[in-house]
Amino acid sequence: MRQHPERYATLFGRARSEVGHAVCLCRTDQVVRLVIRCRAERYHLANWPAGGQQHAPGCPWYRSPSLMSGRSAYDEAITSGNEGISIRLSTPLTVRGATAAPADVPAAPAAAAGSVSTARRSMGLLALLHFLWESAQLNVWHPREGRRSWRGCRALLDEQARDCRVNRLDLADALWVVPAFQREQAEQINAAWERYVGRLTNSRRVRRRGLVLGELRAVEPTDYGVRIRLAQQRAPLFASAQLMDRARRSYPSAFSEQATQAGRRQVVLCLVERSRRGYPTVVDLAAMLTTGSYLPADSSHEAKMADALTAAERAFHKPLHYDGTEVFPDFVLVDVDPETYIEVWGVRGRESYEARKRAKQAFYRESGRTLLEWDVRDPLPALTRG
Repeated sequence: MRQHPERYATLFGRARSEVGHAVCLCRTDQVVRLVIRCRAERYHLANWPAGGQQHAPGCPWYRSPSLMSGRSAYDEAITSGNEGISIRLSTPLTVRGATAAPADVPAAPAAAAGSVSTARRSMGLLALLHFLWESAQLNVWHPREGRRSWRGCRALLDEQARDCRVNRLDLADALWVVPAFQREQAEQINAAWERYVGRLTNSRRVRRRGLVLGELRAVEPTDYGVRIRLAQQRAPLFASAQLMDRARRSYPSAFSEQATQAGRRQVVLCLVERSRRGYPTVVDLAAMLTTGSYLPADSSHEAKMADALTAAERAFHKPLHYDGTEVFPDFVLVDVDPETYIEVWGVRGRESYEARKRAKQAFYRESGRTLLEWDVRDPLPALTRG
């Protein structure tokens, strides 16, 4: 279906009109439906609304339960329909008239990771990044998956983008997910990038912005700010030093010294527009720390736990907060019944953190939840099954 969609167009067209849905074969004890969608004369499959948790853990369509996702707070910002998903982003992708400030002017401060949106009728860049990662199931791990590559991540992210519109624009057109480098295709990739940047108009009457998603490789000082280099991509992005300072304060885990250690990755979603001189300039960004297999983590300690769970061949998912402050466990093991919650206690000597820790422990105890804890001052607990 993904590699040769034209072969199955007639079959899926009939299924959509005569049956109305497809069926996932991950379970034998119940019927789990999938939506059949058609955009630009191309059929593809999508999860049935609110049906992701009906799939078996390890199924490509399995999704975190709604109560374990920051998405549950964004019902007005994320809406699903027969034609796909519509997202309202708090930052405009098209700026008209006098509000179209030059790209060379530093943007307003980025919202801090974990900040609360009052109306939740729109979402910020971090929430969009978490939505894409969660929709592509990149916050879920199953032992049979093997080590992930950026090539595989990009294919899943592109598939999700094709099903979405952001601020009434097709996300597939507005979003550049950095392609995995292939020497034999370097010229074609560079030409595609130039075409993408060329669509970012820059005039007094209208500015059309774009979104760039990739893995951070380096941030280098220049005479006018910083140069942002992304892994797998030759062409850099540019930003003001003030914006990078704000990003480091807003996403301390992603920009910490531990984040640059071997086996850690820094994923960024950048809002870009063209400067007067035609350079792709970052006016806002969100950053996320991940393991080497692109599993999200809120700290280097969580990344260590995620690596240990992967090595122990456990099936689990990482709840994502989006922009919100909802309280979730750090990880959830889904290969045991009932599910086991995992908490990584990494902050020491802060009374507010200790109070929150005690409250969470009391909640798990009173609700009968199975809890596995790790105080980072101690060795990792036993994580293998049995």
